[in-house]
Amino acid sequence: MQLNNLHRFAGFLLVVLIWGQPEAALSASQEDLLKIQREIQDSKKKSTTLKSQAEALKKEAEALRAQLIALSQSVQQREAKVTRLEMAIHELSIEENQARDHLEKRHGQSVETLMALERLALNPPEAIIAMPQPPADMVRSAILLRSIVPHIQEQAQTLRKEVESYAKKRKLLEDRKESLANASLNLEDERLRLDSLIAEKKSLSKRYVRDSEAESKRVASLSKKAESLRGLLEKLAIDRKEQEKKAKAEAKAKALEKEKNKVKAPDEEDDDSEIVLGKPPSGKPITQAKGQLSRPAYGRIVMKFGEREKLGGKHKGISIQTRKGAQIVATYDGQIAFAGPFRGYKQLLIIDHGDGYHTLLTGMDRLDVSVGQWLLSGEPVGVMSSNGSSDANLYFELRKNGAPINPSPWMRRQNAKARG
Repeated sequence: MQLNNLHRFAGFLLVVLIWGQPEAALSASQEDLLKIQREIQDSKKKSTTLKSQAEALKKEAEALRAQLIALSQSVQQREAKVTRLEMAIHELSIEENQARDHLEKRHGQSVETLMALERLALNPPEAIIAMPQPPADMVRSAILLRSIVPHIQEQAQTLRKEVESYAKKRKLLEDRKESLANASLNLEDERLRLDSLIAEKKSLSKRYVRDSEAESKRVASLSKKAESLRGLLEKLAIDRKEQEKKAKAEAKAKALEKEKNKVKAPDEEDDDSEIVLGKPPSGKPITQAKGQLSRPAYGRIVMKFGEREKLGGKHKGISIQTRKGAQIVATYDGQIAFAGPFRGYKQLLIIDHGDGYHTLLTGMDRLDVSVGQWLLSGEPVGVMSSNGSSDANLYFELRKNGAPINPSPWMRRQNAKARG
């Protein structure tokens, strides 16, 4: 009996073990499944947060771009105002010097005129009758005085007008100098604000420095192999096609990986540098923008396209005489293809506008952009040198399929309007 009870207990225990194992296994599987589901939910939340942050960064970058363009335009307008004031002061100084010299030359004559007027005031024609002299002399003196008085009065009036004119010129000159001082301060203030915005744009991207350095090294390697600007443009065009092909392949691979994993990993979210420095929304192609390109700088064109140079060759672009430290901007939307020294150029900037069009700028002392960066028309790209006793010259070219073309028909008229 005791043995039977023992058998029954063993059987019961066996049944419990047999049926209990699947339950334990099922419980473990459920926990794993719940854990995976929680991870997916957390990843989705993180992805949503990162997307919101990326969208906010995108809006901030767009607002910053708009500020950069507006402030660059304002800086150029203030440069124009300062330049006009300087020219006005120069012209007024010449006029003031001429007026002063004229007055000095007439100083002796003016003194004589004043003395004659003084004598006339003390001895009017009516008093001559009382003077002890022969009647004939009295008549001659009266006739002489009568003829001299209008002439003396005319000279006095002319002199008075000249003195008043000189005083007005002096006052106007002082006013212009005061306006120039204020305009120069405003210009310097806006230049500092612009520099601050440029630094802010760079700081928005965590990977900016790393990416730009890698791009610059690759392009610098290409520039060493190029013998001319045309050769450099050809190599850059070939390199761009290779980079586009590589980028498409990488994008396709990422898309497949994303589709495979369904949820994008947090570290695979959009690159900050792509948001801040990447391609802006597509605008009008440059082929449809003839007559609408921004001028790269405010200044006077000192040599036009096709003019004969000193060495006999024809000018392949235009040369613009700018102020010292003048702000330079992108003439149209595009991507920086080259930025840095090349052959005889200290700082060469090449912007690829698509459809085989490039703009080339050289003469700048500082570049504020890097290879691979996308720009909108009017964005700041660099500044001219602030050193030297004379103004600097910016050289600008527009090329189609590597060959220089006349940029003048493509440019907007220079706006002379300046803010106060």
